[in-house]
Amino acid sequence: MNSISQQPVILLTEADPLVGMDLSDALERAGYRVLGPVGTMAEALRHLEQGTPTLAIIDVLLKDGRCTALARGLRQRGVPFLVHSGCRQDQRLAGEFQDVPWLGKPALPEDVVALCGQLSLAVSAPVPEGPSPEPAAPLRLVSQTADTVNPFVRKLEGFVALTDAERALLEQISASPRLVPPHTDLVREGDKPEGVFLVMGGFACRHKLRASGARQIMAYLLPGDLCDHDVALLNQMDHTLTTLSACTVVRLAPETVAQLMQQPRIARALRMSTLVDEATLREWLVNVGRRSAEERIAHLLCELLLRLRAVGAATENSYELPLTQVDLADTTGLTNVHVNRTLQNLRRQGLIELRGQRLTILNLPRLRALAEFKANYLHLGDRAAA
Repeated sequence: MNSISQQPVILLTEADPLVGMDLSDALERAGYRVLGPVGTMAEALRHLEQGTPTLAIIDVLLKDGRCTALARGLRQRGVPFLVHSGCRQDQRLAGEFQDVPWLGKPALPEDVVALCGQLSLAVSAPVPEGPSPEPAAPLRLVSQTADTVNPFVRKLEGFVALTDAERALLEQISASPRLVPPHTDLVREGDKPEGVFLVMGGFACRHKLRASGARQIMAYLLPGDLCDHDVALLNQMDHTLTTLSACTVVRLAPETVAQLMQQPRIARALRMSTLVDEATLREWLVNVGRRSAEERIAHLLCELLLRLRAVGAATENSYELPLTQVDLADTTGLTNVHVNRTLQNLRRQGLIELRGQRLTILNLPRLRALAEFKANYLHLGDRAAA
């Protein structure tokens, strides 16, 4: 059966009517025609019989059960789809849901739209005209141009002076990052590590989950961050690495990391980076144990500014902050309501401005004074100057 029309058409299934309306509005604003939101698998299958959509968004559990038959039907028709579900990614019960982009609820509508755009590109489908959100799907490689600042090279050059050959080696191993959607587990607690992840763009994190589902974020992985160059020594992971935003990521084989460690200056820089990671973890421990809510948030915002500025991902006082209030709460040991109030207080004091996902620090000296922020633990040298 032919495609429904030349305009990109998305079949949207969603058990929660309010979530479905939000997603539908965002997709229509982006130029898609939306079938749905559909609350039952039976209705979704009827839509599928009437015509083949360009893409589909599946909520695994609908009112009449799991969407296994729908996923199977989409695969048979060659329709790419993504999962937007409250089910954990490691709870997949059918092969039909294997190897598809997976967004955990509640994902931001713009993240869902971004991932749909990447699915469209992957199948050479028409992409609607309009604002292009940040790429978010692990479906294609991103080519690094000559004008692109490599955050990995820039970070290591902050610790040691690299030769042209060493820079070329680092550029080579990080030349083809893969796009990964937000809320994707790169490696989970209990998994055997099969390589080292290098974040080239976006925000990822280290975290642990309690049996109750409560999460504690223990580190942010920013552009240029290599996630434990010695991780191959472990039999299994003791924590999980997850993308918080759409990310570009390179997975380095243990043999590649071993090659890097044979280069004395690169090895020294990587060891320095590990020492900074350990120092940052100590500072975060002080944050959750001995600072007030305002001090915790202020300290974190100051740290992110310096870390991002060091790799060319921030201006003098502004940067993209693709984090939710829940992410900030799970980082600082606060409730998301408390985080909201704290951000409002910092706004009222004229310290920060937050528009969408862009944070601007309006008065960095005062914010640093409030947090008692000392950048010595980041070991940035002159790059830490405000």
